[in-house]
Amino acid sequence: MREGRNFYKGGFWHIISRGVAQQKIFQKKEDFAFYLYKIKETLKKHPLAIHSYNLISNHIHQLIEQTSRVPPSKFIASLHTSLAVHINKKYSRVGHLFQDRFKAKEIEEAALVPVSLYINLNKVLEKLQHFNRPKISKREVEKLLKEAERDPWSSYPVYLGLREDGVTQANYILSLISDDIEKARKEYRKLAVHYLTTGYFLKTRDLIFEI
Repeated sequence: MREGRNFYKGGFWHIISRGVAQQKIFQKKEDFAFYLYKIKETLKKHPLAIHSYNLISNHIHQLIEQTSRVPPSKFIASLHTSLAVHINKKYSRVGHLFQDRFKAKEIEEAALVPVSLYINLNKVLEKLQHFNRPKISKREVEKLLKEAERDPWSSYPVYLGLREDGVTQANYILSLISDDIEKARKEYRKLAVHYLTTGYFLKTRDLIFEI
């Protein structure tokens, strides 16, 4: 018997959804674009706030806030059913697209900034794990962050004011840094560098995945 989810209005959750058997969820660029389109459509039926996200080929990270009496599970179920039907039809596949049900970890307000960074920089963190070195130079970090700033499937560029996606509500978390939005964006970028060069992401990962 599955354990119930204790969702409630005003709560924040880190959501992670993985492809079945570690297979790809998204195979082409248009699959990522379709998912973002379906997010906007699904929000009309099951409103909530998406504070950050990162779409990776075989898994999805989201930081969401329940803003009404409707639990996030309704939003995720509707969104992922639509995606599964679309992907199965497009690629002539059958069966589940996602592995089991999504994982949800409640996040306290004090951890919202680091968790948003963990999500926004998740692709960068995966690359760093493959470097197999105890330290990474600031030059290498800057190169990786420049790549992240051009990532169309992550909310990181939205936090820096580089693009709008009609999905991410970044201002709340930025306001936890400063009431001045431009100052907050610059500080967020500095935190990203600090986050990567000090290994602070390990603490955040432990927070997210603790049992």
